[in-house]
Amino acid sequence: MQPFSVKANGLDIHGIKCGEGKDVVIALHGWLDNCASFVPMLSDANPSQTWYCIDFAGHGLSSWRSSQAHYYFIDYVDDVYALITALKLKKVHLVGHSMGAMVAGLFASCFSEYVKSVSFIEGIGCVTTNSNEVTAQLRNAILNRARLTNKNPRIYSSKQQIYQARAKTTDLNDAHIALLMDRNIIPSHGGFELTTDPKLKNHSGFRFDEAQCIGAIKELIAPCQLILGDKGYAFVKQNLDKYSKYYNHLSIIEVPGGHHCHMQSSGLCFKHIHAFMLQYSAC
Repeated sequence: MQPFSVKANGLDIHGIKCGEGKDVVIALHGWLDNCASFVPMLSDANPSQTWYCIDFAGHGLSSWRSSQAHYYFIDYVDDVYALITALKLKKVHLVGHSMGAMVAGLFASCFSEYVKSVSFIEGIGCVTTNSNEVTAQLRNAILNRARLTNKNPRIYSSKQQIYQARAKTTDLNDAHIALLMDRNIIPSHGGFELTTDPKLKNHSGFRFDEAQCIGAIKELIAPCQLILGDKGYAFVKQNLDKYSKYYNHLSIIEVPGGHHCHMQSSGLCFKHIHAFMLQYSAC
C-alpha cells in the first residue's frame, strides 16, 4: 500500500493506493473515520484491481473545507466526481462504508456512466428528515454552528487518551482503534490533537426526505451489494427494510461483526466484495 494525493475541487485529497490491476476501485470511509478503515481488508489480500482508498475532506490527512464552508453530504458526491476526473478514470467500482456507502450510492445514481458496481458496507439509502421538519433541522444546525465558532481545539495529553475516547463509541478492538485514530492525530503543543475538522460534528442543515431518497435510488442502475454486520447498526437494517425494493439490483450478505465489520471480518468482506466486482469487471 502506497500513499497518494490528488487535487480535487481545490482540496488536497489524500489516501492509500493498493494493487496494480486494470479495474479501479474507489473506497469511501465512514463519518469521522479515514481510509485506514480499509487497511485490514487489503493488507492480507492480493487485489486484482487498483484500489484508491481516500480520506474525505475534513478527515484524516485531507484538506479541510474553507472556514466559511460546511460539510454537506451532497458535497462529498461532488468530491468523488472531482477525484475520478482528476485521476482521468473512465469507469470504477465503488466500495463505501456507512456514510461512504451513502455517498457511493448517490454518486452512482447521478453518474451511472462512471460506475460498474457498488458495494455497500453497513450503510444504504440516506439519512433523511421528514419534509415537515425542514425548518427545525436548519434552525438546529445554525445554532449548533454558532456554539462551535472560535472554539479552541482540544489538546490531548497522549494518544492513549484519544484511543480511550474513541473506545467509548465503538466496539472495535484496541488495535483497530489505534489503526484508525493514528491517521487522525498530529502532535500539538506538547500533546496531540485531531486532524478531523471540528465542523464535521455540526448538525446537517439539510437532508433529503424519504421521497427524494427513493427517487435517487430508482436512478441507480449499477448492480449493488450490501454487506451487513450481524451485530451492526439497527439503523442500517431499518433503511434496508424501507428502501430495498427500490433498487434495480441488490444482493445482501451478512458477516460476523459490528458496524465496522469490514475491519472485524476483513478477509470475509474482501472475499465477497472481490467476487462481486469480478462479475461486472467487463461492464
